[in-house]
Amino acid sequence: MSKKKYWKDVRQSFSASWGRTLSIVFLLALGATTLIGLKVVSPNMEATGQKYIEQTKMADLMVMSDYGLTKTDVQELKKVKGAQVEAVKLQDVTIKKTNQAVRIFSKSQYISQDQVVVGKLPQKANQIALAEKLRGKYHLGDKISFDRGKNDSLKRTQFTVVGFIKSAEIWSEENLGSSSVGTGELQAYAVTTAGAFETNLYGLARVRFTNLNDPYYTDTYKANLKKDQAKLKATLKDNGTKRLHELQASARQKLATNQAQIRALETQISQAQALGVDVSQRQAEVTKAQAKLAVSQRQIEAMAKPTYTVYNRETLPGGNGYSTYATATSSISAVGDIFPLVLYLVAALVTLTTMTRFVDEERGNVGLFRALGYTKHQVVMKFVLYGLVTSFLGTTIGIMVGNYGLSPIIGKIVTAGTVVGASKLYFHLNYIIIAFMAALFSAVLPAYLVARRDLSEQPAHLLQAKPPVAGSKIFLERMSFIWKRFSFTQKVTARNIFRYKQRMLMTIFGVAGSVALLFAGLGIQASISGVSTSQFQEILKYNLIVVENPQATKAQKAKVATYLNQKATGRRAVQLETLEEKISGVSDKQDINLIISQPQGFAKYVNLRQRSNGQALKLNNRGIILSEKLANLYGVKPGQTINLKLAGKQRQIKVAGITEMYAAHFIYMSADYYRILTGKDYQTNASLVKLKDNRLGPAGDTAAHLLKMSAVGVVSQNNSAVQQLNKVAGSLQTVMIILIILSVLLAVVILYNLTNINVSERIRELSTIKVLGFHSKEVTMYIYRETITLSFVGIIVGLVGGFYLHKLILGIIGSDQIMFNPSVGLYVYLVPTVAIIVILFLLGLLVNHILKRVDMLEALKSVD
Repeated sequence: MSKKKYWKDVRQSFSASWGRTLSIVFLLALGATTLIGLKVVSPNMEATGQKYIEQTKMADLMVMSDYGLTKTDVQELKKVKGAQVEAVKLQDVTIKKTNQAVRIFSKSQYISQDQVVVGKLPQKANQIALAEKLRGKYHLGDKISFDRGKNDSLKRTQFTVVGFIKSAEIWSEENLGSSSVGTGELQAYAVTTAGAFETNLYGLARVRFTNLNDPYYTDTYKANLKKDQAKLKATLKDNGTKRLHELQASARQKLATNQAQIRALETQISQAQALGVDVSQRQAEVTKAQAKLAVSQRQIEAMAKPTYTVYNRETLPGGNGYSTYATATSSISAVGDIFPLVLYLVAALVTLTTMTRFVDEERGNVGLFRALGYTKHQVVMKFVLYGLVTSFLGTTIGIMVGNYGLSPIIGKIVTAGTVVGASKLYFHLNYIIIAFMAALFSAVLPAYLVARRDLSEQPAHLLQAKPPVAGSKIFLERMSFIWKRFSFTQKVTARNIFRYKQRMLMTIFGVAGSVALLFAGLGIQASISGVSTSQFQEILKYNLIVVENPQATKAQKAKVATYLNQKATGRRAVQLETLEEKISGVSDKQDINLIISQPQGFAKYVNLRQRSNGQALKLNNRGIILSEKLANLYGVKPGQTINLKLAGKQRQIKVAGITEMYAAHFIYMSADYYRILTGKDYQTNASLVKLKDNRLGPAGDTAAHLLKMSAVGVVSQNNSAVQQLNKVAGSLQTVMIILIILSVLLAVVILYNLTNINVSERIRELSTIKVLGFHSKEVTMYIYRETITLSFVGIIVGLVGGFYLHKLILGIIGSDQIMFNPSVGLYVYLVPTVAIIVILFLLGLLVNHILKRVDMLEALKSVD
């Protein structure tokens, strides 16, 4: 049998209604774009990050000590099974005549190899390679000079620039961590040779383990890393005590030598006195030397035990970039798990309706082909081919746009400001298969099932028009006190809404899905915007935390107090402790800032308040105040208790309140409650400082001056935390804008598609009322009123669904240390509503224009 007519009819099914064909293509392209674009970003970033790790041979773990690492320490680390160890020297300095802190490392040979961008690595002690961010300010061959910092260990202060590098460990180009010099924040890094250092101590030991071959983002790697970290901690368990004894023994030996010299000098003075010589000046020198010896003796006795810390890539000082990269990757992955699913589900439902309507429209042709002897299989194949071509075309376009358009855009946004660079593109067959399978279920399967259903009828019945959907009495008609107040058109609208139940559900769920996605996108945008302003301007009102040097004398502390009186509007002395706690159900140990203070006047420095209602919280002797994210991790509410190690003992502590806080973990405790818990008075060791001039430059100058003072150990500014929070929030903000645009496009296509189906399906009905004398606007509203009514129902359902979708996404895009504000403003509710109203208005104009051009008499004769 010749199939020329058959294939002609197949071709005409595409061209007869370009609106239907293009809407299916666009819907599935939109779904595939979102699915591929969001789902491949995270694996692309992970693969790119892993490649950089392998390229640089990045260390898995790092060991540092506040007194430096000895050769004995390094040899002990090398004995750990499976460990490859390389120790390097380091020193924080400032660029001459500036407050810009630079960390200079000795060149690594095997582990964490810095990547040369331009030039070469230093080969001589007078050569240096600088961080790439300094390229432009300095050039190859330039001389760069540094000011010596505290405990300086460099032999020289001037170097020749021979190269520019990217660090293997410091991934961020903006937030490089804290420093002991300059403004307290690291501005750059550099490498030179080990010969440029005069110390025998190492600043950092880098460790790679042979069993850590899996990619960094896998659960296997993370589990093995914890085991290896525990092995290193066990190895170094008693090194602090040993090192303290060594340091004290060495200091006492020097002290004994000085004492012997003083005794010899006293003997000489006695002999001189016997001869009648005036020895008053020399006696004063002895008295002064004895006083110094007494101070040295007290310092030896007060010497703190050295702390050995085992860091991973995230917790390493300067590892903020790695941590932010991992957080952003997981956040995008979380959005990619939910957003495309909802969008694809909505697109699939509307495509199902479109394909069902297409089969119904072709009912007469189906009967004709069957009457001409075509088999059921051949007839069904026409619809299957239509579904295959439109769905595969749309999905292919979506895959291309998602993989080569959306994914690189998002990847570039998220990885901006990192040494890793833009994420590379990789082929992910699994997501492509998922996209095509979704297309099959959305367009091909419905076409096949509906066609098979119609083919169960006889060809003679198929040649006849499909009977219209029967009307029935609706529930509103039984409520006469409402129904009798409806006009004729309102009654028709109410009956038709329930008469076409499938279209009713598709319209409601289609609009609801678009509104929910819009609400979620806008809600997340609202939740992440302004959190740094809320925390670091409204809640934390201080500008600096100045930590005392425990070895400082009263005179040295008095100098700091005098300087702060000049620069600050106020300062609050507190006891500051950093706790490391393991929380049940949380994989990693959490760093917690414990701040103990007197309650009076504390609100001037920290505005403790409940997020939900803004109610102020005050320190008291009945419990502690937890930051909200930490309370969520513990799973506690006010009145419940948590366990904390305090003053050397594990203690059960009552939670008196939960304060609004978005970054880092804080516990606030009153001095009285500390005394009740421990039986000890709190000991202030830090100050919260509010500066007169809190602008970035002057605040940095103040921090730099403080760090040069002997009584100051550490100065912490809020800038690094602000930068990290803004980096995560900024990347998510841009991603949300893209998703909002996609959601609006989805709403446009859905409403156009459903309206187009409604018009084409009921053209005879519309022609009838037009012939009966209805005006054009009345004809349009006769059918469009149903769409408006159903759309408003969809808006209400969508706002409710969007509220929970926003809550779900928000709960998984943060990290252990960061939370976003779950509260949203009124505009998040208004914008999706207004967007749907605008789309309905524009589509209404289009429908009115289309109905004006329809030949109503021809439409009435179409079935005949």
